[in-house]
Amino acid sequence: MSTLTFTEKEKRALVALIQEQMDTHLSRFPFARYPVYPLEEWRRLLCDPDVITPPLLKQILGWTFGGWQRKDLYSAQSSVVRNIIKLWSEFIKKMPPTPGDILQFWEERLTDWTNGFQAVSFLLHLMRPDEYEITDSHRLQAMYELLQTINHQENGQSLSRSLLDLENYTSFFRAILPKLSFGDHNRIQLDRFLKAYGNRHAYKNVDSSYMTSEPHIWQFSWNDAKTEHYDLEKITLRSNADVLFACLLSLLDKQPDVGQKLTIGQVVELLPLGTGGICNPASFKYALISLFGKQKGRDYFITEDSSLQQAFTVQANQSTRDMKFYTHFQGTKITVNKKYIKEHDL
Repeated sequence: MSTLTFTEKEKRALVALIQEQMDTHLSRFPFARYPVYPLEEWRRLLCDPDVITPPLLKQILGWTFGGWQRKDLYSAQSSVVRNIIKLWSEFIKKMPPTPGDILQFWEERLTDWTNGFQAVSFLLHLMRPDEYEITDSHRLQAMYELLQTINHQENGQSLSRSLLDLENYTSFFRAILPKLSFGDHNRIQLDRFLKAYGNRHAYKNVDSSYMTSEPHIWQFSWNDAKTEHYDLEKITLRSNADVLFACLLSLLDKQPDVGQKLTIGQVVELLPLGTGGICNPASFKYALISLFGKQKGRDYFITEDSSLQQAFTVQANQSTRDMKFYTHFQGTKITVNKKYIKEHDL
């Protein structure tokens, strides 16, 4: 496949570098932009590109550009997505036989190959996951910088947006993968690290205290959710705020005593962006504000100061609401309303 090879010493050096910096870079990783849960289904579907509809293709391509559940892709990226959707039927009809032919097909038709290469690389991974890892310019940048750091014989190479990049990256990724110490999470941790490391310069102007965390519950289903100590059937509304409350109870179910002595800040910490599949920041923050208020008769928490819930309700009902309203009340104590606790736990 590729000529990129590594000695055992080089593999150990790369693994040491990566594991040493893993926490630093993943503490800023935008988890909600790149949820892992749709990938397996997309790989299954892309075995037969004929079944891919335009809305699904738009969703898939939006993911690689960090636009999951967002409408704010850069115009150049949006243009590439539109062009690929427009050309998809021609692509399926022709179905180039080799990965090189697939790349060539798209490179000849997409005028913006910088963004085009990223989109097509992702599609190539989904179509042939055994042959190629998820690749983009950030991940490639990370690879080439790390090769320079260990003074690898190929450290003079640079980004070419070609099949060679994909082959080199896959060889690089798979040489390191089994050497990491994250067990079942090796693949996802390495992929996220390389994405974040290659894009670390984007954070130079971000406050050093800025941190992200991965949701404990990525997907939520009202039909499948079961808790031992809480009565989810008492939650009658079905908006995002109600999904967040159900997710919170599911998390507290393992330590129900905590529900009796929470703060608003602790609730927010337990429910990072992306919880329950709510990955759009504006929708998520609105749901958090609604969670603590009494909008539509919600009564999820008891507070010492009942006017506080009214204040959250007012915010939720305003079109010009303060999206970070909850940050002003981090230390405020709240308890889960006993109504939602099963009788045998009261």
